[in-house]
Amino acid sequence: MVASGTVGRWDQRAVVRVELRCTEADFELFEAEVQVRGWKVLERPATPWPPPDRRQPCVLELRFPGSRFRACDAAREHLEALADRLLLDLTVRLVHLVERDQVRLPLWNVYRELPPLPPEVAATRRGRARDRLRRWPVLILGTRDTGRQVQAPDAETALAEATGELAGTPQPPAGVAVRHATPLRAVREPDGRPRPTRRLLPLRYPVLLAIVSGVATGHLPGGWDWLPPVLFLLAVAVGGTRHAPANRPGDRPGRWMGPDGTGLLTVSAAFGVCVGFSAPRGKGGFGDVVMALLLCFLVARGLWLLARQSAWGRTAPWLVPAALTAVPLLLAALGLPLQAMYLHWFGLDMEDVDVPAVTRVLASLKVLATSAVWLIAPAAVGYLRHAHLLIAHRWFGYYTMLTFSVIALLSGIVALSVFPAVMAGVKARVAAESGRTPGPYFGIDPEWVCVLPVKDPAQVPTDGGLLDPARPYLLLGDAGGRAALWDVRERAALKIPLSALRLVPVDDPRRPCP
Repeated sequence: MVASGTVGRWDQRAVVRVELRCTEADFELFEAEVQVRGWKVLERPATPWPPPDRRQPCVLELRFPGSRFRACDAAREHLEALADRLLLDLTVRLVHLVERDQVRLPLWNVYRELPPLPPEVAATRRGRARDRLRRWPVLILGTRDTGRQVQAPDAETALAEATGELAGTPQPPAGVAVRHATPLRAVREPDGRPRPTRRLLPLRYPVLLAIVSGVATGHLPGGWDWLPPVLFLLAVAVGGTRHAPANRPGDRPGRWMGPDGTGLLTVSAAFGVCVGFSAPRGKGGFGDVVMALLLCFLVARGLWLLARQSAWGRTAPWLVPAALTAVPLLLAALGLPLQAMYLHWFGLDMEDVDVPAVTRVLASLKVLATSAVWLIAPAAVGYLRHAHLLIAHRWFGYYTMLTFSVIALLSGIVALSVFPAVMAGVKARVAAESGRTPGPYFGIDPEWVCVLPVKDPAQVPTDGGLLDPARPYLLLGDAGGRAALWDVRERAALKIPLSALRLVPVDDPRRPCP
């Protein structure tokens, strides 16, 4: 059911004839709910009101967001869901989907004309260049606009409208002209239809599918060679059904594009092939970047579709920035488990190693980035709502989305943050046991050192074992004036006060300390 106060203009308009069997009070309640949703009652039941056991016809006009796919079913399901909530006996007899008027006239801004140059100056080449330079900020930037805008098919009609009187406004000044004010993405043909560049918009998803088919050509193993051609044929089929210009009389897409966008899809697939073979087999490259960008685009698109059909879309512009103010407070805490899991393999905790604040923030950003995997779930709900698939069984869809969100959140954090941190700790310990220096990890920079006590080794306080100055130790950091060392022979951690030691870096941990 469409919630009141949804964001964005309506996409579909349907006229529905229903039959009701209810009392007059029930119909008034039904009419009030219809008006709350922005719908209209075009024809009411006949008066005087008939007995409750007789069915009365009623004609409604419904407007709701979403795609044209399943729009007729959506209109019927919207009314049936409303009738079930109000306990009304309602039968949908006829649904007629009204196509929206796509004609939109160009926009013209009214501006004050510049005083003409003297004839002897305007006739020269320098004068003409000077005139073009003067007119550029006027026509492009609108520095002399009067504040009046006209929507008309041509400049003559727009100028006639611009010089007319309008109640409540001063008389327009003499010597005015009009200039184009329509943005590039809304530029139309003289008859009001969108130009070919705008009419390519329905091909955006087939183009993405064609690029995916090309990338798959360069990445899939031999047993999956059949998948890229299938994806490309699917993109052509979808493009042929969604490409509106080929179905309109008088429309002629360019020859390079083909009647169903095949040319554009072929170019997209060729681009995907080049992307797929840009990196060696089995390694990341430009193709992986393109696939990640496509995934981000699809997720962002799904979230936008969800927001424009949700009642909370009006509160999101101010609620989201207010919630983001608490993110810096969580950044330092979110990244702590990564370093803790790394140090766990050396028998240490976060209290034993002081990590710089910058690296803590970087680790926190990694956790936040991996936790964004759960956004796939609400994005999928946005696509399902856009296709009118969550009307009759919306609560089941929301429960599924909530379950999948929890699974995706845990999977993203565990697979992309926790597991890499654990593997980094395992690899660091294996490297230390083999006598190599482990690599750094978010502020933890291990190095081999010789521990030279400034007094008798027996008098040096140690936590975790006995100090042997003849052997090198792996220094993982320090905190609170205590050095965190790892003894490769005993496989144990040592915590020794820095005031009782002198640490000397060594290059080869296999050699004894001097």
